[in-house]
Amino acid sequence: MRDALKSYLALASGVTEVTRQRAQAAAKALVAQGEATAEQVTALAEDLRTQTRQNREAVVALVGFEVDRALGRVGLASADEVTALTERVRALESRLARLDGTAPAKNAPAKKAAAKTAPAKKAAAKKAPARKAPAKKAPAKKAAAKKAPATRSGA
Repeated sequence: MRDALKSYLALASGVTEVTRQRAQAAAKALVAQGEATAEQVTALAEDLRTQTRQNREAVVALVGFEVDRALGRVGLASADEVTALTERVRALESRLARLDGTAPAKNAPAKKAAAKTAPAKKAAAKKAPARKAPAKKAPAKKAAAKKAPATRSGA
């Protein structure tokens, strides 16, 4: 994650640097030719500021997207999901208290979680246990009756 962040920051500073170099080169060329006017330099500076702002916004959006994607892979809940679940729990507690005939407890508004605390993990969906197929019954085999060996009588 750190390597990816370093890459994004290097890219962002590289894009900004290219814009600054382009602006400086253009300004120097205009000054060298004696064609630089106050309006041209002002326009060039405005272009530089606009480009820098756009680059910064693009990097912030890209880093935010990558962080969200990484958190999604890990299975951590977002702040919006935690807030929604907290509201849902409170509503269910209130409903349960009404059904029990007791007044719902007045809770103070939830404090925002500190940055170091890990958000609750999403519960994995439980699958119903697979049923085993009944064993097939084979028809019973009839054993052939064995004949006793003949014995001689009167030997």
